[in-house]
Amino acid sequence: MNDQPSNESSNPNTDSTTNDKSDLEPSLDPKTITNSSSHSQTPDTQITAFTVEFQGPLPSPNMLAEFDRVVPGLARKIVDHAEIDLQHRHQMEMQALTARIDDRKTMYAARRQSQWMAFILAVIFSSFGVYLIINGHPKTGGTMATVTVVALVGVFLTGQLVRPKQSTPEQEKNKP
Repeated sequence: MNDQPSNESSNPNTDSTTNDKSDLEPSLDPKTITNSSSHSQTPDTQITAFTVEFQGPLPSPNMLAEFDRVVPGLARKIVDHAEIDLQHRHQMEMQALTARIDDRKTMYAARRQSQWMAFILAVIFSSFGVYLIINGHPKTGGTMATVTVVALVGVFLTGQLVRPKQSTPEQEKNKP
């Protein structure tokens, strides 16, 4: 045996166990990988795409849990915001409904007032026509009474004088 150490063991960068281990593991050369994948006709990996949809003011419970995992407390904020939004929407719908009811009450009161005014005017003009007939003006008095009665009958038969058409919400949406 030789007492002198060999050059291999004296070199601190070389280790016999390292050399043995690298011999056991297969080396993956990029050319080898490229060549092996080019020989196969089917791809080695499969890409799957999917979408997640939900309806409503809140995401699904799984998404909420994922949001909360990423940003702690975010799910609670999303739920709180949805509750505030729901309360606001209900309040707006209630105000709109109340406004519509008030408008209808106002229109009803205006119609009744108009009918009373029309009745009073009809009584006045008819009375004036009768007065003219009694005081010696039969043609003028008869014309006034007749025109008043014909106008009233015409209004009641048609149901309205000249009122603009009210458009429905569907018609408003379809306007160009």
